[in-house]
Amino acid sequence: MLNPSKRRRIAMSGLLVIGATTLAGCAGGVTVNDDSSVAIVTDAGFLTGDEALVQGTVSITEGGCVGITDSQGDTYPTVWPTGTRLVHGSDSAIEIPGLGVRQLGDEVSGSGGYYAVTTRPVLDDVADRCGWDGDVIGVRFE
Repeated sequence: MLNPSKRRRIAMSGLLVIGATTLAGCAGGVTVNDDSSVAIVTDAGFLTGDEALVQGTVSITEGGCVGITDSQGDTYPTVWPTGTRLVHGSDSAIEIPGLGVRQLGDEVSGSGGYYAVTTRPVLDDVADRCGWDGDVIGVRFE
């Protein structure tokens, strides 16, 4: 039989292993789905916070990625929630899990943030596919 002190050490060791596994999972990334003339970027464990209110209209960037145009008229490539996809047979509509179909020009509002592609290697594929070196928007709708 283990004494209480040894049981606590074993339990803490188990928690540390579980915690390290969870943190490693946070490293995640993004998935660039490029099955048509436009690309859609989805979250694969990249988004970590809800620092900003994200509002704008669904749009296509000059580089051909589905993005969001803000109230100042600036269009950013966007990392959409996991499961977001282009509507079959359309390059002008996306389906967002929990929200449904949104057409180009439709308003969206969620939480997330702005992330610089030049300081986050996880966004290299976005920079390459979208021809982009500025910030991208990461958005959630919860």
